[in-house]
Amino acid sequence: MTTMTATATQRFEEVHPRDARLSPVFEELVREYERAYGDFEGYAEAEVHGVDEERFTRERGGAFVALVDDEQDAVIATGAVRRFDDRTAEFKRIWAHPERRGERLASRMLERLEERARELGYGRAYLTTGPRQPAADRLYRRSGFTPHYDPEAFTMHAYVKPLDDAAESERLPTAAVEQLIDFEDLVRLS
Repeated sequence: MTTMTATATQRFEEVHPRDARLSPVFEELVREYERAYGDFEGYAEAEVHGVDEERFTRERGGAFVALVDDEQDAVIATGAVRRFDDRTAEFKRIWAHPERRGERLASRMLERLEERARELGYGRAYLTTGPRQPAADRLYRRSGFTPHYDPEAFTMHAYVKPLDDAAESERLPTAAVEQLIDFEDLVRLS
């Protein structure tokens, strides 16, 4: 099922994560992760393709959102929501087309993901980025997410943001702590 929200010549569209229009997005994400983390063999592919895509569907408490430019008939930004726990949505696949960066596409996508997470009944959002993605760190801080990581450590950068008054952002979801990647461990394994 596809739902749309219109804005000028761009629209948010809820799509299935296997929508063919997303293939170039995933290819670009792999390239971006390879540039940042290519020294960790297999990391980029696993990060992009190593997840259960069905978790991003409405039936599983999630959503995959694409921002489509009508004039180019192209996906210019993406983001996904998936259930992390009963009260927490995890945001993934936040991406903006490289040639369109600086147009606030990722900020708009985060706002839409927050709206969608609230509609799905979640009270807070959780997300991560890697230690070599400073633009993502700036975006998440600017968007009101609370960081939960040691900036001196070579680990995943985790963030939480309350989506309603009952939610808190002072600590990570318990299960999140166990899942955070320590890149120093990957270096030792290489």
